[in-house]
Order: sequence, then structure tokens, then C-alpha cells
Amino acid sequence: MNTMKADFIEALDWHTEWLSSRGNKGKRLQLEDADLSSLDLSSRDLSEAALPGARLDGCILDMTTLAHANLASATFINASLFRAQLSKANLDYAVLRGAILTQVNALRASFGEANLQGADLQGADLRGAYLVSANLTSANLQDAQLEGAVLHGARLSGADLRGASGLQAAQASWIDMGHENAPVKVEGEALHSWLVQAAMKVLR
Repeated sequence: MNTMKADFIEALDWHTEWLSSRGNKGKRLQLEDADLSSLDLSSRDLSEAALPGARLDGCILDMTTLAHANLASATFINASLFRAQLSKANLDYAVLRGAILTQVNALRASFGEANLQGADLQGADLRGAYLVSANLTSANLQDAQLEGAVLHGARLSGADLRGASGLQAAQASWIDMGHENAPVKVEGEALHSWLVQAAMKVLR
């Protein structure tokens, strides 16, 4: 285990004490650009942790609590976050290509310009999530909850929205149905039609 990972494991205990004492003891977990790849952090409570730029590729974060955490610009390539708690977490500019996010609770989480290409978000709670300019190309959004999600400029080419709810209640002035370096802007009546058609697929 490298020095950074050893320091992180030690810092976890301090963070646990910080959470349980409501900040009176221990110390909040704060590590920038940490290499934490391939760690098993399943079911840990990392609420309010500050890990901007962290490398969490290949990590197991199943049922991990990351509510209110700062994960801006972190990478989760091929990580598993099954049923993780990400409510109100900051994942702006994060890279989650191929990540497993099935049944994740991302209520009001922020994914501004995040890369979720090919991510599995089946059954995810994305109500009120901020997905402006997020890359959701080929993402699995089956049965996801999207009420109030902000999708301005999101890339949705090849995304699977079967069974998704709240799509028509999502906020979007335009979406991108093209591919990298070849954007196809869909707005106005065309966007309305796309949302209606996507909603009709839900009812089949």
C-alpha cells in the first residue's frame, strides 16, 4: 500500500470520530488529488469528506455514504457505487466512465460537466440533480427518477431511458444528441417532441 493510501486509512478513523462527535473530536477527511484506486470502501460513512481530484478508479463503494462530499474532478472509472448515498454531493467535472451507479441516491447531487459515458445508472434517484453539460452518452438510465433534474446541454446520445420517470418534468432548454466533436443541438419544439417520445416509451 502506498503512503497516500496508508494516510487515507488512518484519516478514515479520524473522520469517523469527527462525524460521530459532530465535529467536536477527530478531524474531517480532507485529501486533495489522492490516489485511492482499487480500495474497498463499501458501507463506509464518508459524509462531508473533501476529496477533490481523488483517483477512485476501480474502488468498491457499494452502499457507501458520500452525502455532501466534495468529489469535484475525482475519477471513478469502472468503480462500483451500488446503492451509494450521493445526495447533495459535488461531482462537478468528475469522471465516472463505466461506473456502476445502480440504485444510487443522488438526490440534488451536482454532476456539472461530469463524464458518465457508459455508466450504469439503472434505478438511480436523480431527482433535482444538476447534470448541466454532463456526458451521459450510452448511459443506462432505465427506471431512473429524473423529476426536477437539470439537463441543459447534457449529451444523451445512445442513453437508455426505458422506464425512467419524471423526464418531462426535467429542466432542459436544449440537449446534445450528437457525439464527441460532432454535437447535435436539440431545442425548442424538437426537444419537446423528444421528451414526449421518450415518455411514450416509458408507457409501453
